[in-house]
Amino acid sequence: MRRDEPGLVVLPSRLAGVDGVRVTGDTRLWSGVSTRYGVTVVYAGAFDFWYRGRAWTQTEGVLKLKEPGEVHRDLRVHAPVTAQSLTLEPSVVEGAARELGLRAPPHLPALSGGSGRSEALALHAALRDPGSDALTLQCLLSGMLAALLGASACASVEAMPRTRRAALRARDLLHASVVEGVSLDALAVASGLGRFHLLRTFRQELGLTPHAYLTHLRVSRARELLARGVPAARAALEVGLYDQSQLHRHFVRIVGTSPGAYARAVRGTSTSPKKGAERVPHPRR
Repeated sequence: MRRDEPGLVVLPSRLAGVDGVRVTGDTRLWSGVSTRYGVTVVYAGAFDFWYRGRAWTQTEGVLKLKEPGEVHRDLRVHAPVTAQSLTLEPSVVEGAARELGLRAPPHLPALSGGSGRSEALALHAALRDPGSDALTLQCLLSGMLAALLGASACASVEAMPRTRRAALRARDLLHASVVEGVSLDALAVASGLGRFHLLRTFRQELGLTPHAYLTHLRVSRARELLARGVPAARAALEVGLYDQSQLHRHFVRIVGTSPGAYARAVRGTSTSPKKGAERVPHPRR
């Protein structure tokens, strides 16, 4: 394991498309847009967070799950948190769903205290054990995904409420327009709602205004570029921000550290640049 800052340990990347981090005694409040699937185990502490239109309470022993495109926002820390988080490239989870015969995009609940918990705990522990071989890790990952996906109802688009579908159509357009940006009128057309109705619906469903969501998304994309060794000034332009100072301001507010400090932590001083959407994921973000 590599320690990049007090209380945070980045796990070695030993499974393709899977990265992890462990944090100890954390009391900070975090928010962000997920670009990967995530599976977090909390070993100690408790906190409240907002996700999918409501507040949830995360406690010891319960899995916290997340999906790409969703907003997570911490509300309150009840006790310092020790947790370990894995983030998975969408292709890893989607491939597992196809093998399991699930036709809809993989859908996970926000929390799970039953199905998949023991499998997730086993995988998290094995990733901390340098003696775990590749076959062991691959089997544990497959077992965890089978348990989580098999127990989760795959909600089809048709089964979603109309307002949810409208918000997701606008969200998809934001994802497709990161660099060039998009107007509120265009988002309204894509969603099928009026501008004012869209603003209210988007915030209710995703927890942010469209503008704030786009800013979080741009910062998430910048994190990917920084993890690959792209300089901050270039990363800012490639994600649609005006300049490096604008990236710095948003990055510090959302990630909690500067782009330069993040790049050093995620790449290390003796390791080569790595790919990954959330190479140093925060266990509660």
